[in-house]
Amino acid sequence: MANPNPPLAGWADQSKPGWQQRALERVKARQKGAKRHTERRNGMTLYFDDPFRVLLDAAAERRGMSLAGYCRRAVAAMIAHDLGLKPGEVMVHTSRPTEYRAEAGAGRAKRTNDDGTDFGPWKIERVTEL
Repeated sequence: MANPNPPLAGWADQSKPGWQQRALERVKARQKGAKRHTERRNGMTLYFDDPFRVLLDAAAERRGMSLAGYCRRAVAAMIAHDLGLKPGEVMVHTSRPTEYRAEAGAGRAKRTNDDGTDFGPWKIERVTEL
């Protein structure tokens, strides 16, 4: 008996015109419901000199949090200060920091939004002008 489903039968059959479009549509349809589609998409890159990296690393280590988490928290604290908001009102729109030099992987952080309650206080009492 012949195989009723040869290797390229159906949507990926190259003998039928438009197979590339059908393949792309199938991939897009599968991605539509994926979690990655709904996660945060905004980000930025910071450029700095090595001495700044040493200071950033020391500050993050002192708080026990990742470098990226420290940067998000510091920026959120300044935004709150400049706009007259509570830091938690700004931090809730960021992801929760991971622990300092934590290994990436499943199960490291259950909460996706930062409530600002861990890793010490983030209220800026006084900002000195340059």
